[in-house]
Amino acid sequence: MKSSDRPLPKASVGLLLMLSLVPAATAAARPGDASPPLRPGYVLAASDRGDDNAAPTPGETPDQSQLTIDAPLSFDDPIFVKAKAGTSTIKLPPGSSVTDLSIVENSGESTITCGSSCSLTRVRIQSREGIRCISGNINLTWVYIAATGLGNDHADGLQCYSPGSTGIITVKNSTFKMAGATTAGYWSADDWRGAHVLENVLFEGGAYGLRIPADGGSSVSLKNVYFVRGSFRYGAFSFDVVKGRRINIVQWENVRWVTRQGDRLIVGNQIPRP
Repeated sequence: MKSSDRPLPKASVGLLLMLSLVPAATAAARPGDASPPLRPGYVLAASDRGDDNAAPTPGETPDQSQLTIDAPLSFDDPIFVKAKAGTSTIKLPPGSSVTDLSIVENSGESTITCGSSCSLTRVRIQSREGIRCISGNINLTWVYIAATGLGNDHADGLQCYSPGSTGIITVKNSTFKMAGATTAGYWSADDWRGAHVLENVLFEGGAYGLRIPADGGSSVSLKNVYFVRGSFRYGAFSFDVVKGRRINIVQWENVRWVTRQGDRLIVGNQIPRP
């Protein structure tokens, strides 16, 4: 991501989770980034995660980049300090670009609809239904979606829906937080034929965090993707088999559980590739 997209230092929005490596007799803390201090309560030792053996596997050195959740952690994350307030749904024409926008609305319709290629940067949404993607190259960077379904809703944080359409949905440094009557934080189905690329993405709540049946895309790639353990009604993710096939998983790198303890997020074990 270009530095111009981010008005604040990385340390003010990410969580550097410093791992304390404890050999058999000596406790030695691994040095962290030289960045300014982070938000209180987010510096972890291996013992905080409940690791019985804090030492790494011989020959392996933990990658500090894999211990960072680089996504907005709340609707009030400081990355949105310049966001302009809105209260209405919007439909974006092809080629649109939206930056520094905050929308709170309760219509039950998709808050933002990308009819074709569009770009959303530093956008936060609080509503009953988040973003609908129709087709084209759609890019989300530093986006926070809090969707709460009511009554008979089937709320989604992001939904790809347009039978026969294709495109590439790229989501980076973003969070999907769901509650109430939901389908998934990220959902694609019904013969949507594009690719899904997720990097530095946090999922919390809902029936599922991420759900893409075989008829919901050609491929999916996950890198540095985190699921809050215990927050999902049915499962963190689902790649449903349709007519004997499943979506092609191109990349599955550093996909992990995260546990909430008060205002702390604790990165846990890696989730095996399904």
